[in-house]
Amino acid sequence: MRVALHATSDVGLKAGRLLLGEEALETLGILDQPVDTREPRVRRITSLEGFDVAVTDDPYIGIASDALVAGIPLVVWVDGDGFDASAATVPVLTGANLATGIARALAAREAPSQPTATVVAWTEPGKPLRTGEPVTFPDPVGARWGKVRRRERTWTEVVVPLAGDWAGAVVRTTFDGTTRILGIADDATHLEALALLAGAVVLANGPHPAGRLIPEDLADAYVLAALRAGLDIASFTKA
Repeated sequence: MRVALHATSDVGLKAGRLLLGEEALETLGILDQPVDTREPRVRRITSLEGFDVAVTDDPYIGIASDALVAGIPLVVWVDGDGFDASAATVPVLTGANLATGIARALAAREAPSQPTATVVAWTEPGKPLRTGEPVTFPDPVGARWGKVRRRERTWTEVVVPLAGDWAGAVVRTTFDGTTRILGIADDATHLEALALLAGAVVLANGPHPAGRLIPEDLADAYVLAALRAGLDIASFTKA
């Protein structure tokens, strides 16, 4: 697995360090940045040519055109709502982050058929609420108030503003009166980096159809890649 990384923040840098734990990694190319390490698999690069996948945490997706011209599958941390991948001849995975990636992919994996109810919640940086939709994450995030962002039939998404370095996600599915709850709480940068890494691993081990994808489309492989890289999920079932 040969990964070209364009890191513009701590998320990208952390994802690069986590990628070094992947046994299948042959080369980690750091695009347009100095490299200060004795790790033989890491090298500075100025081109995406010859790599299996390009990965970026850049909110402006500055390497998109280079990746598409080079014919390299691309993994993007941001949702990229304004990014047009209709003409892409390679897979472009957008939203490799905690919300669109880990939370929604985990929910899709938990509920392949229609459950009675599914609640997907995640944290975002912001001032904590004092009222709203109650959500309980594993410690140290704990019980919080959130705001419903989307509700469609049996599917509800809740965003929980949270200040500080922690982040979390919760997926609650109910089938025939039995509720299963999955919870995640960890350092925010670490979780976002795991989400980016999972996208890189999945696309590098294709094949996948050309055009825009989201982690939910590849839910099983995406979640398993995050778990192998160290994602810790607490689970609880109640009747």
